[in-house]
Amino acid sequence: MQKTDKIAILGFGVEGKAMCEYLLKHGYIDVTVCDQSEKVEGLAVGVGFRGGADYLRALSDFDVVFRSPGISFFRAEIAELVDDPDSQTEVSSMTKYFFEHCRVPVVGVTGTKGKGTTASLITEMLRRSGRKVFLGGNIGVPAVNFLDEMSEDALVVLELSSFQLIDLEVSPHIAVVLNVTSEHLDYHASVEEYHESKYPIMAHQVEGDFAVLNADYPYRTEFLELGAGRKFYVSCKFEDVNGVWVGVHGQTDWETISDGLSRALTADASVPRAVYYLGYEDADPRERYPRHNYAKVIDAAEIALLGRHNWENVLPAVVVARELGVNDMVIAEVLRTFHGLPHRLEPVGRVDDAGVAFYNDSFSTTPESCLAACNAFNEIGKPFYLIAGGSEKGSDFTALGWRLSQMKFLRGVFLMGPSGARIGEAVRIGHHACVEDGTVCRLPVECVAVEGLREAMEKAYGEAQNLGTEAVILMSPAAASFNEFKNYKERGEKFREIVRELEG
Repeated sequence: MQKTDKIAILGFGVEGKAMCEYLLKHGYIDVTVCDQSEKVEGLAVGVGFRGGADYLRALSDFDVVFRSPGISFFRAEIAELVDDPDSQTEVSSMTKYFFEHCRVPVVGVTGTKGKGTTASLITEMLRRSGRKVFLGGNIGVPAVNFLDEMSEDALVVLELSSFQLIDLEVSPHIAVVLNVTSEHLDYHASVEEYHESKYPIMAHQVEGDFAVLNADYPYRTEFLELGAGRKFYVSCKFEDVNGVWVGVHGQTDWETISDGLSRALTADASVPRAVYYLGYEDADPRERYPRHNYAKVIDAAEIALLGRHNWENVLPAVVVARELGVNDMVIAEVLRTFHGLPHRLEPVGRVDDAGVAFYNDSFSTTPESCLAACNAFNEIGKPFYLIAGGSEKGSDFTALGWRLSQMKFLRGVFLMGPSGARIGEAVRIGHHACVEDGTVCRLPVECVAVEGLREAMEKAYGEAQNLGTEAVILMSPAAASFNEFKNYKERGEKFREIVRELEG
């Protein structure tokens, strides 16, 4: 790319702004921003602008086009350039540019859920071991912001979405693929396309690189053949994985399944578990797992992140940290003290006199993430009140309602917004189904409709105070926030503000 090239930046969001600033800083003199808005703020002097409905017109006028993640790689205007063998226009992105110019090892983390938590855990483990680490991508800061700052001894950890990965021609040296289910089908034409968009995180790996896969998800079979790097498994279900596993103390009953993996037949949630790794020479024989050559890193009960769903985020971080030379003592200490990211099952306050703790899970905008948060408290036997609901986006709450109706420690549900009514109906139907099949024989959990977040918190707090035991008030909406707040962050901050008022 020449300094005199005509360059277009498609989309002027976080990445678009960062790319524009980087190009201007490095002497590129012909930059145009193309955005669907009629007008954008923060445009530097001398930068051109194309806005409105036709902002992607005549892209062949440019020598280089930088696509922002929110603009589909498959849009007709983009595909026309990519598929035309005679096109003189290069299609790139900030992420692609970073990988082409980065000269230090990169850890890339992707998956349908949990990317930010795992990337942050890896970063914290490396930093506490004394390494210089930059965290970016979908979390932290745009990667080009620190491209000029990295010394030869640095490492980079990037959280990467399918939108950023789809056209990469270089893979991270270390690839972590947490889980790949179905998501963003408003962007991708099919589940298959969504999966394939993540392939570049491993497809271009070379000998000396490695990848971490979750053996508990079917995607592993399609990703296992990608690239030339080593492959590690993690699992919350299987043993004998070449990687890290959550195991049961003294477990002896197993069955063998595909890929040479073995599955524990006993899944009693009350049985103590621990994080193990397999077959390292420095493993202390006194700490080895009784049946096989495992060494223990930490008891699962000591992990600060709540919920079994977070084990899936912890295990890959342990693999990466150990392979990069972080010792087990540092890894365990991070796992004991890392409480997660803002708005993700985040402890935000406690009223000691009333014995009530508050957890902000505003990032939860799906039934699945809400259920995972509720399970975290139900599994440890902590009475809790759920605040849920928000704007309507057509989610199916059937499974959520059925599972909530069975939760022994759920004391009440306070429901906001248009989707709140449907969640309440799903709980009612779920309870009826559970009574019919004999799963439960108690009264249904009370569902209360409220006008907004403040009323929900005040009513939940009033009930929790009278419970006579310690309790949790959990906001995990399972819905977007647009009926009352502009985004999940504003909703989470309001929750935090009201907690401070209640604390006095």
